[in-house]
Amino acid sequence: MYKDLEARLHDIFWNNEPDADESHLLEKFLLKYPGKALELGCGSGRLLLPLLQKGYNVEGVEISKDMLALLQREAQKMRLCPQVYLADISQHKTSTQYDAITIPAFTLQLFSRDAALSTLIKLRGMACEGAGLYITVFIPWPEILDALEPDAWHPDKETTLSDGTIARCKTRHQIDRTSQSLSRDQHYTISDNSNTILEEQYVHQDLEWYLLPELILMLNQSRWKFDGYDADFSLGNKDSDASLLTLYASAV
Repeated sequence: MYKDLEARLHDIFWNNEPDADESHLLEKFLLKYPGKALELGCGSGRLLLPLLQKGYNVEGVEISKDMLALLQREAQKMRLCPQVYLADISQHKTSTQYDAITIPAFTLQLFSRDAALSTLIKLRGMACEGAGLYITVFIPWPEILDALEPDAWHPDKETTLSDGTIARCKTRHQIDRTSQSLSRDQHYTISDNSNTILEEQYVHQDLEWYLLPELILMLNQSRWKFDGYDADFSLGNKDSDASLLTLYASAV
């Protein structure tokens, strides 16, 4: 998961997405729950490193060795010394109790439903009383509503890199609406100006999606109290059918 070319292009594509920045929500959340924080799925540090730079006390857990290598490289440039752990959260052991735990950027959806609930339960055990929990998920409406044809390749992302080559990602999917699961194949390429492929990688990804009532139920089952949500990374937006939902909860 998130290796090689996919890892290298992850932040480049993400930063080109319109209205995809949730850092302002994270900062507001961390101000409400000051102290030691943990980011689950910290990746290359796209969110974590700027928070450290601003003085927030955030540690990270990441399962991808390639993403953590990118994080350490960027941290060195920024003269930061982040505390990050290369681990599967289900195997990660720590005696640290956190004042805030964040699961941004749809990381929770990479777990199976059972594993997602187990993870929320484990994180509750790593949280101080009164600690806060932050989760961002997306609802794949284009796939759900068949705006994208299944089993067909669709252009997904494209950007020109600093050396003039072109990075692209194509995606095809299968969807199971009963189990609310989405399987995606992604084809990452780097091409020259004549469209000759210089580098490529195929990746398979399985995702779960959740509507708001199920998320609230999962929080209750794992002893987190649901405190509210924002939609589409917009403070005060309460459209529960939006594409992006950011949930807030507290340890009880």
